[in-house]
Amino acid sequence: MNDSAAANTPDSGTIGARRLIGQQRLRKQMWRILAEDRISHAYLISGQPGSGKKALALAFAEAINGVSNLGDPAPGAVSDRRSWYYHPDIHVFLPLPSTVTRDELRARVELLAEDPYEIVDFAMRPSLTSQDDSRNRRAFYSVEYFNSEVRRAAYLRPNEGRRNIVIITNIETMRKEVVNSFLKLLEEPGEQVMFIMTTDKLNALLPTVISRCQLLPCQPLLPDEIRDGLVTYDNVAEEDARFLSRIAGGNYSYTRFYDLETLQENREDIIRFLRMSYTVDVEGILEIGQKWQSGYSKEGQLAIVNMIEMFLRDIALFSAGADESLITNSDRMDVIRNFCSRLKDARIQEMLETLEEARALLSQNIQPRLIFTVMANRFAAWMRGSDSAVTSGETWRHMPAVTEIMDS
Repeated sequence: MNDSAAANTPDSGTIGARRLIGQQRLRKQMWRILAEDRISHAYLISGQPGSGKKALALAFAEAINGVSNLGDPAPGAVSDRRSWYYHPDIHVFLPLPSTVTRDELRARVELLAEDPYEIVDFAMRPSLTSQDDSRNRRAFYSVEYFNSEVRRAAYLRPNEGRRNIVIITNIETMRKEVVNSFLKLLEEPGEQVMFIMTTDKLNALLPTVISRCQLLPCQPLLPDEIRDGLVTYDNVAEEDARFLSRIAGGNYSYTRFYDLETLQENREDIIRFLRMSYTVDVEGILEIGQKWQSGYSKEGQLAIVNMIEMFLRDIALFSAGADESLITNSDRMDVIRNFCSRLKDARIQEMLETLEEARALLSQNIQPRLIFTVMANRFAAWMRGSDSAVTSGETWRHMPAVTEIMDS
């Protein structure tokens, strides 16, 4: 049995073995905490989006209060509740946009109860009924929301469980004034209360918050772990799951929303993008950059970057003499062979490093069309084995040329 398969096999030495994807090391750490009965009052689960932080938080809460659902309960803990959703001592909070109805919030929590990997964040999924909804629904913990809901839950006493557990997802979205109030709860927690928090951005949190929590860091999910999850829980065919896992970037949750037909269309766009970068087809580059900006969410744009990376790595593998069975885009060997034969001096490593920069810039909400335009500019030089006309330390030099082209 390979490691990824073992990670999804029930194991009395881990937590949440029935439904969790990967994170075997962290699940064992959680189980040791329960087995040794050294439960702290506050835990902070950190990691990139889609790595399973919410699922881990829910499984941990269930185990502590004796629920047998996502995994096995802690030694000595017993409950007849079906899941965390029905347990009176487990409270889950999501950051909310400024306008939201209770029915809308309830629908998202119910989805999370059905599947711990569902995307329920308002910022990432503005609507549950349409994937084309691109509204900006920035979500956060306001003072009113914190005082009326989170703080109230934190002062409840356990009704039937070992702990009154308050799960706060995406804690980095707390308003500054809310963080100051929350610190007081962490410093002087109520009797038998326990906080489990998640964050996508550990560096965005105040050191005073981090220092009062036990840290539980998630690692990015491996392609094999995502592939096994897609096959086992999402009924995706093995070959399709292998392809999806390679472009997932460690994000299992969002990968399940990918449409394979659309991805294949994107792949053809990526091949065009690489060709236009080499020929410096300015009009074509601007057109495809605008298409990727207006037609895709941030996660979709990151998937495009991942697909470009996958193509470049295939080119590097084939150039190094790897067998075709190791090539992800093996059905487009014509493109890969052509690239390797004509662009023998291409600096693939520099191109891959540019993709890493692009991911960081996309996360900072910089306009994607500008990111892809700069990327094409650099690719044009590196495909020829030349230095980029603008170094990574002088990225501002791209802007006059881009502005001139777009204004023409």
